[in-house]
Formats: sequence, structure tokens, C-alpha cells
Amino acid sequence: MSDSALKRIERAISKLAEQQAEICQQIAKLESRIGGGSTAASTEETIRFLDGFRAGEALGEASLGAWCEVSTTPCLKGGLRTIQTREGSHSRLLEQRLKELGGSPRFEIPDATYDATMKRAADTEKSDAEKVLAFVQQFPDCDAALKPIYDMADRLDHDQETQSLLRTIAQDERSTLEWLMQACAQLNPS
Repeated sequence: MSDSALKRIERAISKLAEQQAEICQQIAKLESRIGGGSTAASTEETIRFLDGFRAGEALGEASLGAWCEVSTTPCLKGGLRTIQTREGSHSRLLEQRLKELGGSPRFEIPDATYDATMKRAADTEKSDAEKVLAFVQQFPDCDAALKPIYDMADRLDHDQETQSLLRTIAQDERSTLEWLMQACAQLNPS
């Protein structure tokens, strides 16, 4: 066998080894997704998630506004206003992204849920300390509360814009939850 024939064979083997390494990396990525129970989210699934999340953030903005109107605790009221603004911003950003993906806002919070949330927020019979305690008891674990957002973001490697949008909103939500936990501890010393 000639030297040129051997060199062609060596180049072919080297190329095959590179291709095999790439295939193994792709298989490993797929296996990690399957092992983690995570698969890429379809556009329709992403739109549904964004729409439901949008509606929840809009309710958060409205209910925090109602709470601010009746709040008598200045240190809490300032934080609630900040959180209210973020919730509204999140709602608008999520709506914008779902439209960019070809969807339109459709999901509506059920009337009973909306009414009950607004009634609790505007309740003048409950103190701010009681309200913030009830909220914190509803979401005692930040990681668990944010898991659905991060889980969806993890499934959006093919849509990095939505992935980043969800991850940065989740950071805001963590800030909100941590601040409310601190406010609860301050207003409800044991």
C-alpha cells in the first residue's frame, strides 16, 4: 500500500472519529434531557405557558394595587409599589413575546379566583402583617415557587429570547419573594 493511500485512510479515520465525537455529544445532550424529564417545548406549549403566566402577573399587578390603596404600613407600601410595577412590566413583556411567537392573549383568570384575590388584597379587616404572613405561607420555598418558570426556560434552548425573558423574570420573582419574607419577619416578630 502506498504512502498516499495510507494518508487518505488516516484522514478518513480521523474525520470519522471527529464525527463520532460530535454524535456522542449530541446523544449525551438528548439523554440528559430525557433523563431529566425535559424535552424541548413546542411553540404552542410556550405560548400557552406565556399566556397563563401573563394573566397571573396581570392579576398580581391589580391585587398589589388594591393592597397598596389600603396599606397602612409605609415600609411595606413602598415595597408593594415596586413589586406591583414589576408585575405589570412582566405581564406586558410576556404578552409581547407571545404575540411575537404568533399567539394572542386568551387565558383569563377564573372570575372566582380573581374576585377572591382582589377581595383579600383590599380587605381592610386584615392588617398588613396578616396579609404578608398569609402570602409568605402560600409560598414558603422560593425555589419550589420558581421551579415551573425555570423548568420551562430549561426547555427553550431553541428559543433563547424567551428562555432569557423567563429567567430574568424569575430573578425578579425571587427578589419579590425574598423581600416579602423579610417584610413578614419584620412585621410578625415571633
